[in-house]
Amino acid sequence: MTYLKWFKQRLVFFRRILIELYNQIIYQKASQFILHRTKAHRCPYESMLFYSLIGRFFFGLKEFIALITKDKIFKKSIKIDGFDEVIDYEMLYKQGSNKLLYPKSPMINTTKPSIEEAYYEKIANSFLLAYNHDANEKDISTEWDRISTEFRAIFFDENNKIIKEKLENFRADPLVYGKIFNNQYPYISDEDTYVKSYLDAIDLVLEYHRYASKIDKELLSSLSESTAGNYRTLHYRGKKLTEQLLQHMIVTHDLVSHIDFSSEKREVILDIGCGFGGSARLLSAYTPNACQILLDLPETLFLTAYYLKYNFPNKKIALLEDIYPHLDNLDEMIEAYDFIVIPPFVLDYLKPKSVDVVVNASSLAFMSKEYLDYYLKETQRVLKDGGYFYSLNTTEDSEWGIGSHNWDYQANYLTIYQGFDNRFSYPQWLGQKLKE
Repeated sequence: MTYLKWFKQRLVFFRRILIELYNQIIYQKASQFILHRTKAHRCPYESMLFYSLIGRFFFGLKEFIALITKDKIFKKSIKIDGFDEVIDYEMLYKQGSNKLLYPKSPMINTTKPSIEEAYYEKIANSFLLAYNHDANEKDISTEWDRISTEFRAIFFDENNKIIKEKLENFRADPLVYGKIFNNQYPYISDEDTYVKSYLDAIDLVLEYHRYASKIDKELLSSLSESTAGNYRTLHYRGKKLTEQLLQHMIVTHDLVSHIDFSSEKREVILDIGCGFGGSARLLSAYTPNACQILLDLPETLFLTAYYLKYNFPNKKIALLEDIYPHLDNLDEMIEAYDFIVIPPFVLDYLKPKSVDVVVNASSLAFMSKEYLDYYLKETQRVLKDGGYFYSLNTTEDSEWGIGSHNWDYQANYLTIYQGFDNRFSYPQWLGQKLKE
């Protein structure tokens, strides 16, 4: 009797072993959990399960079969804006579910904020103020002259008033943001068929799972694209995914994984070439006590100002109109604001050794030599001893600019991290500035 009982118990354990073996084949290591001794329950959090190479193959196959059979054999697990029904995220997160990360990530928008008319006027005034104030008169590029001309024609009327509808939908139409700024990320388009869009969506979800071999599963599970600008996205596991979001995730992960950001003292992060603020939005969740100074050309900052206000309606955001009378006292502004949005000339007013982290992703290597040299010199000037400089840029020269192998970094840096994990295959580098 004792032998029989022992043998029956071994059968229960053998079931657990089979499930563990299945998990080791299908899931990445971070998604393999210790199972109950006898019940061997599967992990109840689908948001924490990321597929291995074999798992991704079978996931892609399952989704393809679901697509061609129209959900008759398997059910599709991805929804696409413009093709599928609109998902009500507020209702979706009324309570928890095995399919969602719960509690809801703060990166998931469930409501559209109300932006006061006065803020739109501040955006316009700050743009015009920056546009008419270039103290350095540096050569940018003929390409940016084109961008500037097309930009003003789209976003401003003949009276220099913002066309709000265009601003509020700046990511909705690829002919606007994509064409003007040469955005290389794919868009969901009405010109594509549903089949093509879904096949592209499968590829993106597979990339999302593949990144789990490098990125913390908690960060991956928390990510979701902002609804600001009405960018069309795919929906998966209760979040909005885009390829550009994954690129912003790389920058955020590199920084928060290798820099010990303080929860007590006020740290200053300078993002040179911030774009519309996608990386800054993600980084803010992990550096709530920091002041982020976002620097770019006036046309881009026009979008940044709206994007930040949409995502952070309760945070303090300073535009050029706010800081222009206080350029000689920027340290006081840094203490007072969560975000400071500045055009290039304001960089001259930052005090020496006043910045903890300088970030540049995919832009320094695409600037004129004059601007590149200027930013490298200013980075050396404003960065504290022991501060960090992060770069995600190509190493080789091109028709667009100078690769990082030919930069004069000005300061001495100790390499803290090197990676090669982003969509553009540009090396990621994080250096710590040594004391002069």
